[in-house]
Amino acid sequence: MALERLQSLTERDRALFAGMQDDEAQAVFAYLFSQPRQAGGAPRLRSRAIGLYDPFCDRRHHNLGLLWQAGPYSCCDHRCAYCYARSYLANFAHGGATKRGFGAAFSRCLEDLQRLKVPPRHLSMANSTDVLQARLEREHRAALFMFECIACYPGLFASVGVLTKHPEVLLDDERYTAALLSLGAEVQVSIAFFRDEAAARVEPGAPPPSLRRLAVERLAARGLRVVLRLDPLFPRGVPGVPDLQSWDDDVRPLVEWATRVPVAYVITSPIKLPFRRNLMEGFHRAMLPAFPVVRGSYRRMAPDVERAVVADLHLLGEASGLSVEHCFANILRRARQAQESPVDEASRE
Repeated sequence: MALERLQSLTERDRALFAGMQDDEAQAVFAYLFSQPRQAGGAPRLRSRAIGLYDPFCDRRHHNLGLLWQAGPYSCCDHRCAYCYARSYLANFAHGGATKRGFGAAFSRCLEDLQRLKVPPRHLSMANSTDVLQARLEREHRAALFMFECIACYPGLFASVGVLTKHPEVLLDDERYTAALLSLGAEVQVSIAFFRDEAAARVEPGAPPPSLRRLAVERLAARGLRVVLRLDPLFPRGVPGVPDLQSWDDDVRPLVEWATRVPVAYVITSPIKLPFRRNLMEGFHRAMLPAFPVVRGSYRRMAPDVERAVVADLHLLGEASGLSVEHCFANILRRARQAQESPVDEASRE
């Protein structure tokens, strides 16, 4: 890529291209950035159906590299009290909706990625919304469309992951599992509680954990690679703050169950408390004393409390023979593996 094209980007945007070969950087630039309409203007990051994973991440300080994300729906119906999207989605309370024109835009992105020979990287489906949320997916089957389209482009992505609270939807039609198996996809199922009644207090629109666990067992039996996202981890033992997530009644039984399935491994992260908008007031008031640290749009637990809840889960996982990985460490690993893997050009023809 001509040096002047990179120099026209902000320092923050240029960090995305660190370590890329010139032809890789040129392909990524052509896919992601629009050309300025006026002389001397700076290129801008495009909004694409297959877009940059966490575009708000400052890659100068976090070596996230090039990763992709895609999802056919905006918002969701779960109404989780702890959802990070509460902090930045103005229409959070309206529930899930389809993205207009997503199918055609998604197909164009696949064609562009192949035509430009963009280097294969991990594709996450999705970050902020559930691609398998039952009401929308059973009406539109947009996630199934995505899976089957991607399967027609072997080698386009280094790896594929699906994050959901609705694994039962994958059992609706054998085409889901067929496509995901052909992709070698990883299905990460979010289950933060073992008890249905405990989950209902903070995830009122999500399916009960018992249903999610049953679906995980059936998917694992079909050969899918399933991962437990015991995420988020709630504070415990903070004076005046209810222990919503019980160690003995939620966390330990989940790990014991995951060992029996077995799942491939466990992903976790400590809860961050959104506080700027879209609050579930009762939950927020009850939890606030456990979150004294303000960083950006979130409140966080005291560092010693946060370290303790994560360390305890790591120890429990080790004792059970299950690997436990922090969610950010997981995505960094994905980025590193994709960068280190050789590109099979023949499979992309």
